Amino acid sequence: MLWLNRLPTGKGPSHITHMKQITRNAFLLLGIAIVTSLSAAPKREKLVERLVTGEYVLEEIMADTGTAIPASILQDAHGILLTINYRGGFFIGGHAGTGILIAKNPLTGEWGVPAFVKTGGANIGLQLGIKEFDTIYVIMDSDTVRKAYSGRLDFGADAAAVAGPIFSATESRPSIDYQTAKILVYTSKKGLYAGVAVKAGWVAPDNKATQALYDTSYRIPEIVLSDWFELPPEAVALLQRLNYYTEGGR
Repeated sequence: MLWLNRLPTGKGPSHITHMKQITRNAFLLLGIAIVTSLSAAPKREKLVERLVTGEYVLEEIMADTGTAIPASILQDAHGILLTINYRGGFFIGGHAGTGILIAKNPLTGEWGVPAFVKTGGANIGLQLGIKEFDTIYVIMDSDTVRKAYSGRLDFGADAAAVAGPIFSATESRPSIDYQTAKILVYTSKKGLYAGVAVKAGWVAPDNKATQALYDTSYRIPEIVLSDWFELPPEAVALLQRLNYYTEGGR
């Protein structure tokens, strides 16, 4: 009866150990593949799509005198955030989205190269019933620009944002708030920000996407304030449009 205690030929302990090792290696390789796919740089087509979306947001808001940013505001600005946000799907009453940050070069005063950001928050303004909203944040001081590209900028805590004066109202009814505000808000939804400060919105740098666009290991601070990173061909139209509006073009 000793044969009952014997394992079949070729199925001994060493074989079982070998099979376990193969299984562990397989799971290890699978894990590496998953991590690699999650950390992989975004495809360039997606990055170009984000640039085109930013240009669309700028054009959409500037095309309507009821939402357009005065050229004088753009001339005094230190930076600009072009964002598209989506409500719901992440948490109740919340929003998340993406955007583009463009800062002025502190030496030349000219608009620099764009960088990508991520946006989010618990509640911005009065967004009942709105599933998507395009918003521009005009940043009026260099410290706030620095917070936007170097870490998480909280619109409520770090720099209270207010509704910016619109193109059609600048001559007859100047705003009281905007002259001292660090962030001026413009949105495609008319009246959404009328007299309402941004309560809990935030923006953070998207270094991975920005590094992929410029094919560099440098991070956003070095990119947006440099004078030696070339403007990507795909971003030329966006900068041309921004400069056009800054110079008073309509």
